[in-house]
Amino acid sequence: MTAAVDSTTPVVASTENTTPNTTTTTEEPTKPAKLEVVSIEGVTVEEGVAKKVLKQLEYYFGDRNLPQDRFMLREVAVDNGWISLDTMLNFKRLANICNDKAQIAKIVTDGKSELLQLNEENNKIRRNPEKPLPKGTEAEKNTSNAKTVYVKGLSTDMTIDAAEQWFEEHGAMAYIKMRKDAENKFKGSVFAEFANQADCDAFLAKGELKSGDEIVTKMLRADYYKEKNQKMKDTKNEKRSAQLGDTAATAPVEVENVEYEKGLVLRVDGLEGTELTREQFKDVFEGKGLEWVTFNKGDPKANLRFAKSAMEALESVKVDGKFIVSDKELSVTLIEGEEEEAYWKESARAKAEFFQRKRKGDAGRGGRSRGGFRSKRGRRE
Repeated sequence: MTAAVDSTTPVVASTENTTPNTTTTTEEPTKPAKLEVVSIEGVTVEEGVAKKVLKQLEYYFGDRNLPQDRFMLREVAVDNGWISLDTMLNFKRLANICNDKAQIAKIVTDGKSELLQLNEENNKIRRNPEKPLPKGTEAEKNTSNAKTVYVKGLSTDMTIDAAEQWFEEHGAMAYIKMRKDAENKFKGSVFAEFANQADCDAFLAKGELKSGDEIVTKMLRADYYKEKNQKMKDTKNEKRSAQLGDTAATAPVEVENVEYEKGLVLRVDGLEGTELTREQFKDVFEGKGLEWVTFNKGDPKANLRFAKSAMEALESVKVDGKFIVSDKELSVTLIEGEEEEAYWKESARAKAEFFQRKRKGDAGRGGRSRGGFRSKRGRRE
């Protein structure tokens, strides 16, 4: 059996927060301990359960989840990649399928997975060292994005098993993410990655598709984010026009020279197709001097500006040398040279246009408002 993201592998959905339900914190990895030998002699497992368990385990150790899972990364670093079955059973989705260590060990042994290995005592599991994680190149990200779709109109009562069955009619799947609201309730929409491009293209080319009696909306995830961002911009512009009236139309501001301190801005790449938000970057760098985030959900990149050294802030939040936001490893670079100068010019231009609109808006209301804009550094500007 191949890895969980290969074309021959059934889908495993991302409905679970993969940090297990355990008293061990994600800040301190579980220390290796003396474990009892697990006997699998005479153990039998129902075939349907075996398939689900193996699929779920291959997801945890697979190409999609493992590089982004903060807890798993810490655990595999402790004991040469091995994680005890006791620890794995703290994952709710796995435990709900099967919570018997002997049966899980039997499943892995009989499943002959190319991705998973069980130790001789049958009490630990790891990813096969001969199956190293992919490097996650830009080309691989683009390939993944090109076969990831957004589907809306599914029943809000739909379970992950029902979602799998619905998609399996249209091709082999690599991944399904059930999108949920603030109350952790299914919103009726998913992001789903097909195992191969041909199935994705055929799915999008199909005519009207239904889930029950409802016609579903389907498109590439990248197109969904483009539409969403454009709607947000249009709404913002409409609100601004309503507030300022004719004063919203201002002459463009030209910025030729700008003074700035070097080394304060990071560029984060590879964000297109993710669900990351500005708030998540702020959470990661809380207390680290982050002053400004230039990013809209769905944009391919973000700029993060700091009060002091951006690299010092970055190094202080890395996990095992990796920059991780919401369990996703991201590529980050300190901008320099012409790119850095262009960033500061654009920042100065945007600020100047803001005050230009504000002055005209105040004049239209019969006077300037009191106060002004106060930056995070405490200056009134």
